[in-house]
Amino acid sequence: MPEPLCFLKGERVCLRPVEPDDAEMVYAGKNQHARDALFLYFPLTLDQIQIEQKHWIENRETLLFTICTCSNGEAVGQTAFVRWDMVSRAAIFYLAIYHTNHWSKGYGSEAVRLMCRYGFEILNLNRIQLVVSSENAAAVRVYEKAGFRIEGTLRQAMYRNGRYIDFHVMGLLREEYTFTKESDR
Repeated sequence: MPEPLCFLKGERVCLRPVEPDDAEMVYAGKNQHARDALFLYFPLTLDQIQIEQKHWIENRETLLFTICTCSNGEAVGQTAFVRWDMVSRAAIFYLAIYHTNHWSKGYGSEAVRLMCRYGFEILNLNRIQLVVSSENAAAVRVYEKAGFRIEGTLRQAMYRNGRYIDFHVMGLLREEYTFTKESDR
C-alpha cells in the first residue's frame, strides 16, 4: 500500500492538503457526529460544505489541512489556522475530529502539536489562540498539554441544549512553545 501524502507528519497522524473527497467526511461530521461539539444548529448540505471548503482554501488568511491516520491514510478531521495575521504574527486555531469513533485516540493531540510546530517554526507566528467550551474538559486538557493557557472566559457565550455555556479563550506564545518543546525532550 502506498504511503499517504503528508505535508506534516507525526507518529499517528499526518496533515495533508484538503481534497474534494474530504467534503463527505465534513458533511457527516457537521450534520451528525460532531455537530453538538461544534455548536452547529442548522443542517448543512454537501454543496454548502463544498463551498465552505473552497472558501477556506482560497482565503489567504486561512491554512486548512485534513487530518489523516498514518496507518492507512483515513481522513478523520480537519485543522486550520484562520484569521492568520502576518503583521501581528498571530492566528486562531481550529480543530475538529469529525467522527466519534476517532475521538480519544490521540489524533487531536498530535494534530495540535504538529500545527503548533508548523505555526512557530515555519510560519514564524508569535501567538496562536483558540476558543473552547469550558465544558469540553478533554479538549481543554489537550490544549493545556500542548502549552496553551486559559487567558479568560467568555461568560454564557453560546447556547446549547436549553442553557448557556461559557467558553475559554486560550493562547500559546512562541516563547512558551519553546519552553514547552524543550521540556518534552
